Amino acid sequence: MEFKLNETQESIRDLAREFAEKVLKPRIDDIEEVGHFPTDVYQQMADTGLLGIAFDEKYGGIGAGYDSFVLAFEELSKVSPSAATALLITLLPLEAINLFGSEDQKQAYIGPSIEGKLRGSMAFTEPSTGSDPKQLTTTARLEGDTWVISGVKRFISNAAYDGPMLLYAKEAETGKCTAFLFDKPIEGYSTSTPWEKIGLLGSPCYDVFLDEVRVPNDDFHILGKRGDGFTILKATTAYGKLGFSAVFLGAFGGAVNAAKDYVTTKVHRDSTITKFQAIQTKFATMLSKYESCRYMVYNCAETANDHSRLEEMLGQSALVKAYVGDTAVEGCVLAMNLMGSYGVMKEYQTERFLRDALIGPHVEGQTDVQRVIAAGYYLNH
Repeated sequence: MEFKLNETQESIRDLAREFAEKVLKPRIDDIEEVGHFPTDVYQQMADTGLLGIAFDEKYGGIGAGYDSFVLAFEELSKVSPSAATALLITLLPLEAINLFGSEDQKQAYIGPSIEGKLRGSMAFTEPSTGSDPKQLTTTARLEGDTWVISGVKRFISNAAYDGPMLLYAKEAETGKCTAFLFDKPIEGYSTSTPWEKIGLLGSPCYDVFLDEVRVPNDDFHILGKRGDGFTILKATTAYGKLGFSAVFLGAFGGAVNAAKDYVTTKVHRDSTITKFQAIQTKFATMLSKYESCRYMVYNCAETANDHSRLEEMLGQSALVKAYVGDTAVEGCVLAMNLMGSYGVMKEYQTERFLRDALIGPHVEGQTDVQRVIAAGYYLNH
């Protein structure tokens, strides 16, 4: 296997890196203070093509694959993991539509979303469940030619923005999980105030309240087939796990860069502190963790490019997400240690990368659950 980027991959990586340095970096403090991502910067990211990297050109995408996608999201996250997360959340329902949707659904949502006109959401998690479809309490009952959906969804990103909502609910008659697709907001749909969380402050999440939301019973408003909701969810979240792995890899990379800048400029008796073996060994330990994460993410991206390997992707993405989620936290702590007291100061950014990384083990599938999923796949193949 040759770990060498082709011309397209290098171009997309450089584009994302330049955007992060020139556009995102000056707005970091604004994002942290207001707690959501600035609309004008989000539109700039869309105009640059960063939402369409992996989608087919016929829908307005670039068609460069998931290997280019993770390179771009890693570079964005080295400066602002919140920026990459804001993009990623929009992409999750689009991935589901791309994998399972009709041509009408793809035409309606993929193009406008990657142009920045819509921000999609995906809603499965509820106050009483995060991964078990049998515990869903949001129900959809059929009244004539209309589905009536009621319930509460928790921690839903982008829920307050206009765009497609991919919502999983239990059919009242059959008890099966079905994926419903509709435009938000809609009558009967409302959200809480944003949850306050430790990091990723530019990507707010909400509770969603569904008070007899009415959705037509037709092919456009159901993704895939009735009762296939959990199958669609598992496939979609495999790509979500890859995306979040790239985000937290980038957060780790940002901390590595901050630590390197510090130790190579901090002077002790006329030379930098890199002369100390304690600094060298800690830096090498941090770097080895970062490189191992990179190769796991890049390898998973290669698998993601081939949709015929979806079953393998389910196991591999779970393994990668678990490893990168935990290891990024460990790496950011090492970076903070290398910087001493400066590491905990907001001005030096490492504390922000750590706060963002701390979310990694807990979103898009909790770490221990991902290890169980990964073990289940690899023990049987």
